[in-house]
Amino acid sequence: MNTKVFIAVSLALLISVFANIALGFNVSSKSQENKEHQTHNKELQKQIESLEKGLDEAEGIIVDEKLVENEDAKKVVENFFKTQYEYTTDTYKDRFEKIKEFVNNDVYGQLTTAGIPDVPNVKFESKINNMKLYLTAENKELSGLVLLDTVYKIEGVDSPETTQIFEVTVAEKDGKKQIVSLKTLGTFASMSDS
Repeated sequence: MNTKVFIAVSLALLISVFANIALGFNVSSKSQENKEHQTHNKELQKQIESLEKGLDEAEGIIVDEKLVENEDAKKVVENFFKTQYEYTTDTYKDRFEKIKEFVNNDVYGQLTTAGIPDVPNVKFESKINNMKLYLTAENKELSGLVLLDTVYKIEGVDSPETTQIFEVTVAEKDGKKQIVSLKTLGTFASMSDS
């Protein structure tokens, strides 16, 4: 019986070795497949990131184009300058309260940092003769230049026309378009001949 047991154990051992070899090849094959899947997955992740970046850029371009064509943003700029630079003796102080709706807190603070001046005891008026907007959109903000020609009148006497150049940025904050940056780039008045 020793021989039968020996043959049975040898046969079982032989089957076990073949089974282990087959399983080893199977595991090795699956490991190789897993590496290939991981490599393919990394490539797909890179493609997804590239597509997301392209989508973000395309959305930004679309938003910028819509912003350039957005009349509300342009109206905010126009209304701000009309409110700030067209006034009389009677409306001089009120304009500082009215401009709040067109600018964010930083710009409002910049415009009123020295306080709101008292109204002098003379009749005066500021009038806009011409306003030109040169605006473009980038990074979901509308920015550009505003050229403003104004005439100031004191006690019925006109001063020479003054041209002011401003750099302005409009962005949407809390669903509302506001001026978020305002810089005066220069003020120019014609010189009279002597």
